[in-house]
Amino acid sequence: VKDRALGWVHTYTHMINGVPTGGAPPAKSAASCCGPDELSLDISRCEVLNASNPAALAAVLGGGGELRSDCDEQLLITIAFPSAVKLHSIVLEGPGSAPDEIRLFLNRTAMGFDDAEAEEPLQALPLDEARRSGAPLLLQYVKFQNVSTLTLFAPSNQEESEVTTLHRLRFFGSVHDTTNMKEFKRVG
Repeated sequence: VKDRALGWVHTYTHMINGVPTGGAPPAKSAASCCGPDELSLDISRCEVLNASNPAALAAVLGGGGELRSDCDEQLLITIAFPSAVKLHSIVLEGPGSAPDEIRLFLNRTAMGFDDAEAEEPLQALPLDEARRSGAPLLLQYVKFQNVSTLTLFAPSNQEESEVTTLHRLRFFGSVHDTTNMKEFKRVG
């Protein structure tokens, strides 16, 4: 293949088990070449505990809003996905009163503050100013291969104030491939 702009020629050699086959390598799908996709959420099943404005969770998950803690600095957010996903990263945005750490718990549907404080999280993500301003927080991908719900626990915030604030939460990964048995048709 000749690149006219650069004036060089490249011959593709595809290898199978170390043996050249000649020809071009298989094309990559759009998803594999461009990284993880932003995941859809089941907003009706997402919830937050200890928020002064719990209805703001939908705005924070949908593109931007302001979710604030109520009685103290702790927030407990449960995120539900429409189907199982492979979770790659999280993007969190917030002001100086954003969480200083997020603890992640997998597939827990009824979790309280006592549980979140006592149990070992699957992963804890320390947050600094750079990591709370939209930089992706990479997860230990092998631990997040079959995620239906994700619980995020914010025990405190950056300013050590009584109110923790979040502006935006986004989740990136891929949908877990499943077979929909309703789509099968009887043959014969």
